[in-house]
Amino acid sequence: LRVIQEGEIEKIGRIDKTKVDVRIIAATNKVLHREMSAGRFREDLFYRLNVVPIYIPPLNDRPEDVLVLWEHFMRQTSRDMGKTIPMTEDSALDLLRSHPWPGNVRELKNIVQRLLLRDISVVTVSVLQEVLRLSPETGPRSDDNGTAFVKFDEIRALHDMEPYMRKKYFQYVRKLCSSDAEAAKKLGLAPPNYHRMCKELGLKS
Repeated sequence: LRVIQEGEIEKIGRIDKTKVDVRIIAATNKVLHREMSAGRFREDLFYRLNVVPIYIPPLNDRPEDVLVLWEHFMRQTSRDMGKTIPMTEDSALDLLRSHPWPGNVRELKNIVQRLLLRDISVVTVSVLQEVLRLSPETGPRSDDNGTAFVKFDEIRALHDMEPYMRKKYFQYVRKLCSSDAEAAKKLGLAPPNYHRMCKELGLKS
């Protein structure tokens, strides 16, 4: 709390204080007044952070941003994965705008990653429906990179799927690279962080 209010820190083993010039941006998807009432968030911390509050509505309430974010994530992710950006049909763009996006921006980014793993040149409505889980499938479907997609009635929560997709992506990137160091660089990670995340994902012992 003193760091936020006074802008100073004390290093371990030192008695003198050091002034720091920083700005703090904090984000949450919780209703903090409700969290404070329930005793799950400190009131004194809230009032130190709550200087200039900015409310960002969920993606479902701002459909005009969907295609902007879609193009951004397509460029960013295709560059990171070394893939060519697929063309998206107009009818698929209409579907993107009308989708409710319960997982918000993170869901949109995950959909882009899932599509690029399929190595397709055109995003059609049928492909997008399948990736969005809007059309039932007869059984698990695997693409060329081994990413299994479950049946419609076996859909798991997004937070359960994220480690699974991250593991598949790590495996895919490592397969394309000649060393762990190169894979870490492609993923934008420091080598120690890469090894730590590989252990967390069960890819290394």
